[in-house]
Amino acid sequence: MGKVALVLSGGGAKGAFQIGAEKYAREEKGYKWDVIAGVSVGALNGAILAMEEYRRLEAIWKTICDNQVYTGKLNLWTYIRLFLGAKSVYGNEPLARIIEREIKPEEFKIDFRVGTVSLRTGRYTVYHHDSPDIKKAILASTVIPIIWPPMSISDECQDMVDGSLRRFSPIGDVLDMDPKEVVIINCRPRHPAPVVHEFESVLDIGVRTIAITSNEIFSSDIREFIHINRNVKEAEKVGLTLHNIKGKPYKWFKCTIIEPREPLGSMLDFSRENMERTKEKGRERAREVLG
Repeated sequence: MGKVALVLSGGGAKGAFQIGAEKYAREEKGYKWDVIAGVSVGALNGAILAMEEYRRLEAIWKTICDNQVYTGKLNLWTYIRLFLGAKSVYGNEPLARIIEREIKPEEFKIDFRVGTVSLRTGRYTVYHHDSPDIKKAILASTVIPIIWPPMSISDECQDMVDGSLRRFSPIGDVLDMDPKEVVIINCRPRHPAPVVHEFESVLDIGVRTIAITSNEIFSSDIREFIHINRNVKEAEKVGLTLHNIKGKPYKWFKCTIIEPREPLGSMLDFSRENMERTKEKGRERAREVLG
C-alpha cells in the first residue's frame, strides 16, 4: 500500500484551518496517516493527531480563546518593557499549560516529528515522538519570535523558536519514510495578499514580516520539491536514476497541497467566530482539492 505522510505548517490561530481539512481527508476520503510532521501550530495539532485523540483536538479548538493561548496586551507598558529589555510582546504560559496537560508522549500511536530553530546557531532540529524533550520541542516550535519569548530545550539547544523560520512546511522531515503520498496542509495562500491598512505598531510590522518570509520559504520549498519530482519522473522514462549529494536515489512522491485561496486573518485572533469560520474554510478547501 505504501505510507502516507501528513505535513502541517505554522500559522497561529489559522491552525483551525488544519482541523477542518484534516478531518475531511481522514473521515470523508479515508486517509490514514503513517507519519506526521509539524511546525508551529502544526506541531501542536500534529502531536494530538499522532495520539489519535481526534475528538479531544476538536474540543480544544472549540473552546480555545486568546487568554488560553497568551498573556499580555499591546499598550504603553508593553513598549516600556521592550525598552527595558523584555524578549517578547506577550507571554505564552497558557499555551504551555495546554501542551503539558494534553500531550502524553506514551500515547503516541503515529510516528511524529516536530521542527524548531535555534536563534543562536540558526540550526533546524527535528525531534521525534520518543524524544524525552518532545513536550519542550512542541512548545518551542510554537514560539513566534518577538510575540513570545525564546526557550531552551537542552544545553545544546538554547533560545529555540518556531521551526517555520527554516521550514514553513516541513516536507523534508518525512521523506526518509519513503511515503507514497505527502499531504501538506498549509494555513496561508501561496502568495501573500497586499495589505491596504496602515501599520499601527511594531507588532503589526513584525507579524507582516513573518508572513512574507514564511510565504517565501514555503513557496521556495514547494518549487524545489516539484522541480525534483518532475526531474525524477522524466529520468525514469529514459531509464535513469537521479541521486542526491549523499548518493541516495531520489524518489517520486505524490504531493497533495491543501491551502486557502485567500488570507485567513490574524494569527492571534482566537475568537470563537474566527475559529469556526476558519475551520469550515479548511473543510471546504479539502473537499475542493480531494473531491
